[in-house]
Amino acid sequence: HNEFVNEKAKVMIVGITPGWSQTQRAYQTAISMIKTQHTDEQVCFQCKVDSRFAGTMRSNLINMLDELKLYEIYNLTSCSELFASGCDLLHTTSVIKYPCFYKGKNYSGYTPAIKSKKIFEKYILNEFMSEVNTIEDLDLIIPLGAAVEKILMSDVQPYISCNCKILKGFSHPSGLNAHRKSQFDENYACMMEMINELKINRNYCLDKEST
Repeated sequence: HNEFVNEKAKVMIVGITPGWSQTQRAYQTAISMIKTQHTDEQVCFQCKVDSRFAGTMRSNLINMLDELKLYEIYNLTSCSELFASGCDLLHTTSVIKYPCFYKGKNYSGYTPAIKSKKIFEKYILNEFMSEVNTIEDLDLIIPLGAAVEKILMSDVQPYISCNCKILKGFSHPSGLNAHRKSQFDENYACMMEMINELKINRNYCLDKEST
């Protein structure tokens, strides 16, 4: 489901790798649509819509983004709209675009260390960077967890537009992350500061366009 890229997105949410539940749902969607003779592009798009951060993780993610009032920037009532009627604003992806597992579990980005594997580095520096560069007018990149944030800050930030911000301190929304709430609360003030700055900058740009 990481084959579809929304080139008009304003917000990009980045995980480490598609998990098993996402992968399973994407396969189910693909099989169903291929049987009914949809095009490859239609299949990839629907796999993205159906499977991205599916389940509890999506609910947690929406609640966290709503606490940061991200929806206000784009005149939405909730960030749930980013996964529905407002999906033209959103692109979701992973730094490792294909599902990756370690000892039968979703790969976390830590064991083994992501920079210790050449194939991972290839996906980050080639595949992921190419994807980021495809989206020309991004406002905000949201890394899910510290492992992704570290990669974005070291390998991606030097090459993106100064108008695009990386939201630092956003905890991973997985229900298995026992420290999710405490990490989010600890970094809340700094994240709100960046969201408010983005809101001001965006309103300024819109005002300039209207005049």
